[in-house]
Amino acid sequence: MGRKTPTLLIFAALSFKILCLILSPPVLAAEKNFSSQYNVSYTVNRSGLTKVRQEVTITNLTSKFYVSTYSFTVGSGEIRKIRAWDPTGPLSPKVVKKEEETVITVNFRARVFGEGKKMRFGISYDFPGLANKEGLIWTINLLRITGLKKTERYRLTLIIPKGFGELVYSHPLPEKVVTQNSQQIISYNKRELLLGPPRLAFGQFQLYQLSLTYHLENTSLGLGYTEIALPPDIPSQQQTITTNLFPKPVSIRIDSDGNYLARYNLGPKEKKEVVWEGLVALFYYPRVFTDQKVEALPRELVERYTKEDKYWEVKDKALAAQAERLFNSKLTAVENAKKVFEFVINYLSYDYSKLTTGDLTRLGAAAVFQENNKAICMEFTDLFITLSRAVGIPARELNGFAYTADNSNRPLSLRLQGGDILHAWPEIYLPDSGWVMVDPTWSSTSGSDYFSVFDLAHIAFVRKGISSSYPLPAGSYKTGPRQRDVKVLFSKDVSALKNLPQLSVEVTFPLLSISPFPTTALIKIQNTSNVASFETELFLTSNLLGIGEEEPLSLGIVPPGGTVETKVKLTPESFYTKGRQKLSVDLWAASFSGEKVTAFTEGETTVHPLYFPLPPLYLLTLVTGAFAFAYLGRSLTKSIRS
Repeated sequence: MGRKTPTLLIFAALSFKILCLILSPPVLAAEKNFSSQYNVSYTVNRSGLTKVRQEVTITNLTSKFYVSTYSFTVGSGEIRKIRAWDPTGPLSPKVVKKEEETVITVNFRARVFGEGKKMRFGISYDFPGLANKEGLIWTINLLRITGLKKTERYRLTLIIPKGFGELVYSHPLPEKVVTQNSQQIISYNKRELLLGPPRLAFGQFQLYQLSLTYHLENTSLGLGYTEIALPPDIPSQQQTITTNLFPKPVSIRIDSDGNYLARYNLGPKEKKEVVWEGLVALFYYPRVFTDQKVEALPRELVERYTKEDKYWEVKDKALAAQAERLFNSKLTAVENAKKVFEFVINYLSYDYSKLTTGDLTRLGAAAVFQENNKAICMEFTDLFITLSRAVGIPARELNGFAYTADNSNRPLSLRLQGGDILHAWPEIYLPDSGWVMVDPTWSSTSGSDYFSVFDLAHIAFVRKGISSSYPLPAGSYKTGPRQRDVKVLFSKDVSALKNLPQLSVEVTFPLLSISPFPTTALIKIQNTSNVASFETELFLTSNLLGIGEEEPLSLGIVPPGGTVETKVKLTPESFYTKGRQKLSVDLWAASFSGEKVTAFTEGETTVHPLYFPLPPLYLLTLVTGAFAFAYLGRSLTKSIRS
């Protein structure tokens, strides 16, 4: 059963009377007989308490009626200190409180007659919970305004302490932002408010402290291994600082979606518990919406991230037909993606009953398209990804933890065995913006726009693009019931964000390098720090042999504790090339914030031409190799004959 999105219902019941006659016409007639203007202010104090003041002007459009009663509904049962007034002085409003709403009714003493005459009155109240200090960030989520289109003018002013910090994001974009003394004043008009209820954040970034436990088990009698997904870095959006990873993995690699996969070897019937502890900082990533079409998207990404998979049934006839109805070649890539987004949030209904029953079986896009009232975050995500891919826009899934203080409007529903509750949301690739996260689930349940503006509450544990099922996020690695493996707290340890990556470089050559044959140098880069390096590049200098690779060699991200290896082909100029070969490696990288990091090493070997006399060791190696090859050849011949 669905829940209503909290709203501020204005002009909900405007009773009025015909002059000289006692009559209460239908409320719908009010629109034809009156116009309304609103000047509303939300003043937030340093503790977060919000005082709301509504100043309303109702103008008579005829001489037959006057306003006698005004009633409106606020989508919260928590408001208090309600006051009202009209030109005659203070009024006594009637207040009816329910579980999730408050109905306020005002009966006017003043009687304003005549066409063009104006009735001015006001209402004020305290509204706790609109502004909240969450970690390092202040967030403000105002309610959706119902009936806004019917007003002649609506102006909303938000007044907050300057100490809240800089405005990180706001949707919709305000008409004006002004700083006066110790206050920030942010203004919206009707045009902006029609785009959705204001959702704002103040500060710089958000910081979380995480503890994740992975329960591993080899149920076989043989040797085995498994990989676990550690929280990844996402350039410009999510920075990961590893403070503890025990026991240490055999290796850490990055897959094609940017996941950090740590490998653990397991003996027969062995169980192992791995604990990752660290910090995750989230930064707001502004999106740039341009007028480029879908055709401008990189072909490689389109081919990779528009394919069908188990829960993304791109070739399903019904879904393909719906995608065809949505796609418009005349629109930009952003506009087509927004059409898909709006279709999903309007077509699917969030099934809150699943959170109670615990029936959280993943349906996939095709199934939920047929049963659109059975959706939770996984289905909103799957349907959006599938339709986006079907119209040619690269899309993939993210699983992780999303901080919410309001489970009704921003629910978490990726519930795992043992009680851990995660969230699923998608991201799409757009021209000039790159990969951007969106959340159709929270847009549907809260009424806020999570397409144009995101937040600092979504911590990604994994990104799924190649497969809709793998890798598994933290919290999924369980060997028994009642294992709570995901712990998230706010943190203030901002000094950890200054840590720089520490990289070491090692060069090794094969035992034998002989002209005119090419030789290969193995370059190993190891990150011994607790933060990743970015934009990692190698610049090579060779004094003797030619370098076959283009410079610089781009390695991208090297995860904390990770190792990256690359091979470089070195070619002699002729049969007679000989001497001491020296390969110099300059490494350049950047921290998450862009600070430069460097490392340097050299590797040496001796190059011999293919003629005698060879050094005894090399000669012995060649002779031994020749005899071994001949012996293996004879043994193979005998085996075939027998």
